[in-house]
Amino acid sequence: MLNPKSIYRKSPAGVAEVQARALGLRAELRRLLILIDGTATTERLAAFVRGSEIDFLLAELETQGLIVPAVVAPPVGIGAAIGKGASASGTGGPATVTASPAIPAPNAVGNDGLPEPTAAQVQAVRRAAIHTLHDILGPDADRLAIKIENCKDAQQMRTAINELRQILDQQVGAAAGQRFIDTVRGAAEGTR
Repeated sequence: MLNPKSIYRKSPAGVAEVQARALGLRAELRRLLILIDGTATTERLAAFVRGSEIDFLLAELETQGLIVPAVVAPPVGIGAAIGKGASASGTGGPATVTASPAIPAPNAVGNDGLPEPTAAQVQAVRRAAIHTLHDILGPDADRLAIKIENCKDAQQMRTAINELRQILDQQVGAAAGQRFIDTVRGAAEGTR
């Protein structure tokens, strides 16, 4: 059995597969690939598949070269987590995350006049948004989750979150849209 605290990230091939669907992965493999974000533990991911199958599914994704183990360097001050201004290796090997002075200090103000979120908040919002989309829409969330995956900074994330809320309001109903926003806000507030 894998260590429940193991963490994986998508390889470049995995990112391409999420966007192109070239391999025709089974639904549970595709869902797991989308949920893998370089921060979620194996234990957390197991909640979204049949728990007894998590080891097998991760091994299959790793064998296909779609995921790799993520090795994160020790935090260095504020913003050591992957986020705006951080860099991760784009090779097939483990990711090394480094802090960057471009990551704002807490309570910094962005160009839009809103407080700039920390890197941890951006990652928490990313995870919460993707997981909530899957809770609400199931496998149909894949195409929407890509909008969140492709966000490069907090402003893009705000725009995507607002667009996704409108889509949920229209397709599923206002209650689903509100649930999505409440969960995302809760994730951001929970990491302050």
